Parts: sequence; structure tokens; C-alpha cells
Amino acid sequence: MTAGKFALGCDVGATKVSVSVTGTPGVIDDRIVDMTHRMKRPSDLVLEVSANIDRLLERNKLNISDCVGLGIAFAGFVRSAEGVVVAAPNLEGWNDTPLGDMLAKKLGIPVTIDNDANVGAMGEFRYGGLTEGRDFLYVTLSTGIGAGIIINGKPYEGANHVAGEIGHTTVVADGPKCNCGKSGCLETVSSGLAVERIANDRLAGEETSLRNRAREREGRVDARIVFEEARKGDMLSMEIVDNACRYLGMALSNAVMLLSVSSVIIGGGMANEGEYLRKKVEHYMRKHIGKGPNEQTELHISAKPTGVVDLGALELAFERHGDRNLAPDRNSLASMQTKPRFKK
Repeated sequence: MTAGKFALGCDVGATKVSVSVTGTPGVIDDRIVDMTHRMKRPSDLVLEVSANIDRLLERNKLNISDCVGLGIAFAGFVRSAEGVVVAAPNLEGWNDTPLGDMLAKKLGIPVTIDNDANVGAMGEFRYGGLTEGRDFLYVTLSTGIGAGIIINGKPYEGANHVAGEIGHTTVVADGPKCNCGKSGCLETVSSGLAVERIANDRLAGEETSLRNRAREREGRVDARIVFEEARKGDMLSMEIVDNACRYLGMALSNAVMLLSVSSVIIGGGMANEGEYLRKKVEHYMRKHIGKGPNEQTELHISAKPTGVVDLGALELAFERHGDRNLAPDRNSLASMQTKPRFKK
């Protein structure tokens, strides 16, 4: 990228951290993705993010003094106005952590933090495939599950600024214990971590092709492998995938009945399963929506499953800290949608 004012973005998940840079909203000029171990501590994350930012700046010949700010999408409960991570169910040691201040002091630039699903919803609205409708639900389906809500063309965060925590709504009475402290949350049965856990717990007791795949990977499989084997017809894998999609479809139908959104968009790492995932989830979503106007709600896979959050994080930096001429005003989000990109 050419020298000049630029923004930095960071997407912090339970199993990966990505850092990106751009001089133009809606474009990722360069990105570094680190697949990290789970349960990374705040101090470790600050060092990792700052080191990767240094690498990005060096290889793009950029100076930190020209940076308008850093936008962070964080997988957890966030008080965005204060830059504080309240808690992170899938990460340890993140209780009332002032991550914004920690990184701002380390880097010497303004830092803004928001929940990753909220950031993904903003990125999806501005740079994804949705073109019609001012009301939609963006669901990030990865290690955990979250959702960002756009109502009347604007993000909806709720009275406590944590609206959209669909992953921690109860779908199984007295179900598996969740990292958030509750039981039977959607995350415990439909997330990538849940698919992985359930598959590995059942490997030894059932006839399945997953055993051979596990031998290749130190005795364990991940969600991607379970989906691969389900596509090939492995009975255990098909059962696990179907159950995950069934509970997700049920949760989405409840959200649609409550919010009456025009679209639901699935993003995150598991969205790379594409139409195979979408069709299964849609089957159960339609089953539970019932008759009425909400039958018209459409279900889509994000056009940029693993990039839309990075775009949103970069946009967050431009919008909160940069030149307003570089980033479109949040209040004019709907006017940006000009031509169809989703096709039935």
C-alpha cells in the first residue's frame, strides 16, 4: 500500500488473532493471521498484537505516526465506550480488562474496542453482500457463537450494550455446562468448539471414519474434519452436524420471531462450510418459524465469512478516530446499498 494516513484493525477470537491494515475503507491492504492457543492472557495478547503490527508496518513501509487508530473486534462482553473487556467466556483471565488503554499505551495511538459480532455486522452491512433491507441479524459461527443486530439501518446494542448474545441463550434444558457459567447454551451444542468436543468424546465408542482422521492428528479431530466426514457419509459425523444445525436453526427462528428481521447472515470460520451448512440450518429455521410474514426472512452465508470482521474493525478505527471524509457516517449505512449481490 502507498504511504499516507491509514487504519489498523484486529480480530481477537478464542483460537486466532488477525491484524490488518488499510488506507482505504472497505479494503484490506495487508493482514497477518496467527492461530493462537486458547486461553491467551491479556498481557500476552498485547505483546502479540503489537509485535504483529510492527511486522505489518515494516513490510508496508509505514510509520505509526500516520495511523488514525486501531479498531478491535473482541470475542466477549465489551463496554465499548470505556474500552473494557468485561468477560470472555472462551478465554481465561479476561475480567474487566482495560484492553483499550493497554494497547493505546503500548502503541501510542487511539484504540476502540467492540464485540466481534457487532463489528462483523457493521462490516457486513457496509461491505458484504446484503443490498436490500435495513434490518438483519449477523451471526458469527466459530469457536463460539455471537450475533450483531442492525435495526432500521443502525446497530442495536441494547440497554446494557451486549444485545445479540445468541450463543448464550438456552436451547437445551439442563444441557452441557457452558464456559459462561450457565447450562444448555447454544454455544455448547452448535459452535465449532462444541462440534469438536462432542466428536472427540464419542470417538472411542462408535464405528466412525473420524478415528482414522484422529490418528493423523494426535488423537483428536476438529469441527472442519467432522464436516468433511459428514459430507462423505460418516454416520456419527452426520449426526453431530445435524444436531448442531438443528439447535442453531431453532435459535435463529426464535430470533427472527422476536426481531422480524429481513435477513440472517452467517459468518465466522464455520461459514466456510457454505451451502452445505446453510441448507441444513435453513431447514430447521423454517420448521420453527411457522406461518406468517416472518416466513419471508432469508438466510445467507456471508460473502466474506472470515474477512468481514477485519473490515469492520478497520472501519471502527476510521469512524471513531479518523477523517470522517474517509469513513461513511453510521447514520447513512442504508444509502450505501446500491446493487444486488445475493441471488436466490
